[in-house]
Amino acid sequence: MKIDYTREDLIAICERAVVPHDRWGDRDTPGAQEGVGKAWAFLKAGCTFRVSTEGKYCVTDDRTIWIEIDHDDFGTRDWGGPGETETFYLPTPARLDATAGRDWY
Repeated sequence: MKIDYTREDLIAICERAVVPHDRWGDRDTPGAQEGVGKAWAFLKAGCTFRVSTEGKYCVTDDRTIWIEIDHDDFGTRDWGGPGETETFYLPTPARLDATAGRDWY
């Protein structure tokens, strides 16, 4: 199982993970697609990220890549706060290959 994804790997996965609206097949697909888009934007912007590989929940496996992304927020700009960390999930390349352009969620 791969865990050493680069920024470029993750950006390419985000771009592959966008499913055309007429192929959505699950009630949770809109949220999954929103997460992909948000993760893509933060990665493209150069935000710090980590692939989650340890713990009980939200751990990368052979189907799902879990990433934590740090970014500035309102507080960072207004009073020097620490920013925010958000967690996102992406399908692995193998999962995308298996769905062949269909809804991976």
